[in-house]
Amino acid sequence: MPSPEHDPAEWERLSQQYRDYARFELTTHGSPIYATISAGLADDRAIGSLALAAQPGFRTPLILLAAVHHLLLSGLKHTLAAYYPSLAGADARPIDDGLYPAFADLVAAHRAAVAELVATHTTQTNEARRTVLLVPPLGLIAEEAGAPIALLEVGASAGLNLLPDRYGFTIGAAGSGDRDSPVQIACSVEGDLLPRVPATVPPIGWRAGMDVNPLDVRSPDTVAWLRALIWPEHLDRMAILDGAVALAAADPPRLVRGDLADDLPALAAEAPNQLPLVVTDTWVLAYVTPERRMDFVRALRRTATERGQPLWLVSCESHTVLASLEVGIGQAPEGTGTGLSALSLHRFDPDGASRHDLLADCHAHGRWLRWLDRGTAAPGRGGA
Repeated sequence: MPSPEHDPAEWERLSQQYRDYARFELTTHGSPIYATISAGLADDRAIGSLALAAQPGFRTPLILLAAVHHLLLSGLKHTLAAYYPSLAGADARPIDDGLYPAFADLVAAHRAAVAELVATHTTQTNEARRTVLLVPPLGLIAEEAGAPIALLEVGASAGLNLLPDRYGFTIGAAGSGDRDSPVQIACSVEGDLLPRVPATVPPIGWRAGMDVNPLDVRSPDTVAWLRALIWPEHLDRMAILDGAVALAAADPPRLVRGDLADDLPALAAEAPNQLPLVVTDTWVLAYVTPERRMDFVRALRRTATERGQPLWLVSCESHTVLASLEVGIGQAPEGTGTGLSALSLHRFDPDGASRHDLLADCHAHGRWLRWLDRGTAAPGRGGA
């Protein structure tokens, strides 16, 4: 059986992903550099197929892009660095016809080092910017169930998204959270409806995260890889990551190794029963099969039954993933790679009943959201 790197079907799948990144994902998310490189990789099997050396579930364009970025941030001298604002700052060279050849030259010259990074690392971005998307639904849950809450994140990586009460937020014109925090995250609001933004993030009385490979932010190597996963133009994300890492390192949240379906009930059982339990996931289910996503939903139902109390899930995933959960919301859009995320809120009751609401369309990194749920919208601009 051919290895993934030499499997024609695997290369065709990856090549299409590169094309999707070039046309939608990275242009939508603001990385013309990676969009340009991805367009070149789609037709360059000798270079692009290196991503197939990654672990199953992580054979995507980003793993190769991050490996190269890591080498540059680690001090490798190469002409490619001149194009990256993360290395060249304001003096970064504008995108031109030399960008992709420079990328391909670096990979060819340092193929073994790139391949080792691809094979031994995963794309656990731990995007702290996404916490801004959690704030309105956490406020809605606190309105309904009270606070403090218990917060459990699946796919927690280094646990940075377990700390929304330690960050400050601006959502449209509304502020929330700790205005004195070194981590300040802004999210614009598009469309006719405004989200209800709590003046303060609901207090968190218990928190824990689960990941198949939890990361320690006190490890310099771990932090270096997390920085490499950020796209080279996104200096604001670098600053947010650095601030969040400093806060987490000073008082790390509890992280456990586990599977999001098999091990969820056991960790949830540790949450104090008097606290409303909120499970969160941000772009985690995209990395597991549809069957495992359904196992996750079943684990949530089981957990609510075992606790004898309602349980809430706040999820940010692609519309395609949301539709695959078979809970009656979400619609897989035609085509792929739109870069659009869906923010949804789910309540699972101990008697087996459940409620599922599509709250908003949003940017995958929390740069903007478009509120869709009129029933939970704030007054003004089309709301109640």
